[in-house]
Amino acid sequence: MSLTTQSDVSLSEQGVGQLVAKDFRYAHIFSQFGIDFCCGGGRSLASACNKANVELSDVMSELKKLEQTGQKEDALNLLPVAELIDYIEAKHHSYVREKSPLLVEYSQKMVRAHGEHYAEIKPLAGWIRALVDDLTPHLMKEEQILFPAIRAMGSGETVNACFGHIGNPINAMQHEHDDAARILEKLHELTNDFQPPEHACTTWRVCYATLAEFEADLKQHIHLENNILFPKALALAN
Repeated sequence: MSLTTQSDVSLSEQGVGQLVAKDFRYAHIFSQFGIDFCCGGGRSLASACNKANVELSDVMSELKKLEQTGQKEDALNLLPVAELIDYIEAKHHSYVREKSPLLVEYSQKMVRAHGEHYAEIKPLAGWIRALVDDLTPHLMKEEQILFPAIRAMGSGETVNACFGHIGNPINAMQHEHDDAARILEKLHELTNDFQPPEHACTTWRVCYATLAEFEADLKQHIHLENNILFPKALALAN
């Protein structure tokens, strides 16, 4: 029987978002075990494993394997805030704006073709619309209010904004991230975890595949903001 080492205890007590910020490869392992590292990034690894109903020892074993595989895959946490914001906007904000209309289009086609025959179709279209309607103003608030303030702080400028301390809009954005995560949970329920039924048409299958891709991108998007950008901004404000 193996004994738990002090390093094991230390690792299990760290927040999963903090761990991913240190080594991006952890995100892949957490995703495999169904551990939420973006909106649930503040939970300790032990708590996150308990919530996901997985064995902490199994997850720890996979994390330790990474120590033997060379350099970390990602250095986004080392970027200055302005460059990190550039990356988030170019990669993730652009992705949301590109894919959101497609998801709405696919779901509406499904409603027209199958809405009267399959009970999950109309609610699915409604939740996709809710997700898009939540994210669209969210991106604008970040780009027009929060991100310019963080950029200014990163340049050493004094920020005199109507929102007061930078923590106020950050908290608001984090709450909106949580709202998006709850909608994704509903979409998982309605789609059997994005697994189309055997009778699904091509549009149905493409919609589910796009949803799975959209969720993966959004989780990375939220992680970069919640666990890397926002802590950097709060540190600048101190």
